[in-house]
Amino acid sequence: MNPVQKALSEIKYRIPPEVLHTVFVKRTERWRDAPKSIDEQIMTLVIRPRVMVDANLVGGREIWVLLDGCRIGGDDVYESVFRIPKSRTNGASIMSALNVSFADPSRISAAGIAANGQNNMMLQAGQAVMDAMGMIPQTSTARIELIGENVVLVRDVMTMPANAYLRCLVANDENLNNIQLRSYHHFSKLVEFAVKSYCYNSYIVQLDIGELRGGQTLGRIKEIIDGYADAEQNYQDYLREKWTKVAYMNDNERWNRTIRALQGGNR
Repeated sequence: MNPVQKALSEIKYRIPPEVLHTVFVKRTERWRDAPKSIDEQIMTLVIRPRVMVDANLVGGREIWVLLDGCRIGGDDVYESVFRIPKSRTNGASIMSALNVSFADPSRISAAGIAANGQNNMMLQAGQAVMDAMGMIPQTSTARIELIGENVVLVRDVMTMPANAYLRCLVANDENLNNIQLRSYHHFSKLVEFAVKSYCYNSYIVQLDIGELRGGQTLGRIKEIIDGYADAEQNYQDYLREKWTKVAYMNDNERWNRTIRALQGGNR
């Protein structure tokens, strides 16, 4: 079971099935239409066009992409344009370009000491003094811009080395398989608020029109949908205050980078 399937299952326990059938099936079906599935209607009307888009905008996955062989041109010698094929992003679209590094991010810096096995405090202190007196090399740049789908413009770099790597955020898996099991309930809550908001905004006016024109008594269904008046605000608050943090901690690359930044170096 993935997070989307879990959310669809949870919705039926949190919203009465009669309300879901009325809003997502009965309201839109015609007598010639094939029978509609509530799950597929929720996926088509709420999860795919809204929840998944918002989840990609505030979350996503951080990856490193090798830029060798991806350059397609540039306006001058200080600008380079790269088109990254989706084969290097596992089929995902780049949501945000963060920086370009001119070295393999998987390699260890200051390898001279580590390679000789001379990892003692005196040599580390001496290496720190030497590094402090030397010039700071340009190892990366954040002067980059996403100008198209998987197309990145890099500025202020005259010569791009072959081993340049792009650090970027890409979209989540289409079924959110990159989300850990313990976060499934958080995603289900986000979907719940989105579905309730859709029920209220798309059907509350039709309920009032039916009551005014037809004189019909709508009863309990109208009371339930009236109770969803604050669902949109709840969705916005939960997306910003809760899901953004959950998505961040589910991305191992970004979370580990934050932990390393908090701990500092070995000096």
